[in-house]
Amino acid sequence: MKNEDSSSLILLDIIRGYSIFDISGETYYFKHFTVGEMLGLDEFEKIEFAKAKKAGIQTEEQLIDSAIKMEVWSLEKEEKIKSLKWTINHSTKALAKMVDQGQRKAFSEGIDRERKELEKRNFERRKICSYSAEHLADQKRFLKMAASSLFYDDKFKKPIKEKKVELVATVVFSKFGELSDKNKLLKAVYLTYFFDVFVCQSSNPLALFQTDFMNLTVFQKNILSFANALFSKMKNTRIPDEIYGDPIKMYDYEEPKDNEGAKVTHGVEDLREKMKSRGGELKAEDLLS
Repeated sequence: MKNEDSSSLILLDIIRGYSIFDISGETYYFKHFTVGEMLGLDEFEKIEFAKAKKAGIQTEEQLIDSAIKMEVWSLEKEEKIKSLKWTINHSTKALAKMVDQGQRKAFSEGIDRERKELEKRNFERRKICSYSAEHLADQKRFLKMAASSLFYDDKFKKPIKEKKVELVATVVFSKFGELSDKNKLLKAVYLTYFFDVFVCQSSNPLALFQTDFMNLTVFQKNILSFANALFSKMKNTRIPDEIYGDPIKMYDYEEPKDNEGAKVTHGVEDLREKMKSRGGELKAEDLLS
């Protein structure tokens, strides 16, 4: 019941186009950005970046090059960050196709370790780039976002005071992450309140929000995209009975191709050998080698 309640609240926020926060007894409203507004913010950030460079502020690339020359950073560290991003991305996709729970657990733990290592290395890199042209442009974008999306009322007539922005920002970023989370969105999408109506209106989904593309919020765009992909998967794929009804598993499911069973069996044996040689530990990249 708790998960369904959470999904219902996520769906409610997305459908109405705003979220409500109560911080230290004060109520705040986060107005969700439309597609048009987000495109405008992208343009604004590019303009501010160009202004910063013209003013003589160094770019991230320039700061990293200087740090390498001063030997406080290295090309090896840069390559390691790229390698970790690649491995995590491909490992996450591979994890979705694994069936054996023991292997999934070991593989997932390997991905978690790599994410922690990536965050540690990115933290070190951010310290070098904290005064870059990109960072300045990003900060200006954030202030513009806050000024246009945080209010004291649900009519969006009373913007919050600038000194309150930092207090509310952490909660807003957390909410942004929640409303962008693939698994949470799929659960919200599959609620009967939304999915049944979407199926009936799938030929013209924008009509569900009675708006045009530019005025659709980014989160509304996302749930329409997930709903369409899930509906298409259910229509065109022979989904096993044991996962039917689970929106996440149905969305991730891929029908096995010819001879794939033999390939998977061979892969499982390879993984077992690697786990045995590592004393029971499996690294994420093992599945990709």
